[in-house]
Amino acid sequence: MTDERIIFRGVRVLPDWPERLRHAQTITTCRPNGVEQARVKYGDEQDDWGANERPCHDCAAVKGEYHVEGCDVERCPTCGGQLWFGCECDWPDEDP
Repeated sequence: MTDERIIFRGVRVLPDWPERLRHAQTITTCRPNGVEQARVKYGDEQDDWGANERPCHDCAAVKGEYHVEGCDVERCPTCGGQLWFGCECDWPDEDP
């Protein structure tokens, strides 16, 4: 069995990851509680994830970029919770 991952910005990712990261930059808003908000870029989180020293450990975004959908580091702009897996906001028309 071969490992189909590549190294991108020092992070092991799937081969299509660079394209997924480029696509993530085109999605600039989300709708927690039905209210359109600007997404939180890597390095703008309240917690220090090391954006000044390295790419995001989960999605390889660099400081100032948006995270890839499903990244466990991305924060909700309303409540600050983990957007994809722990945010307690309502997402009436979509999954976060």
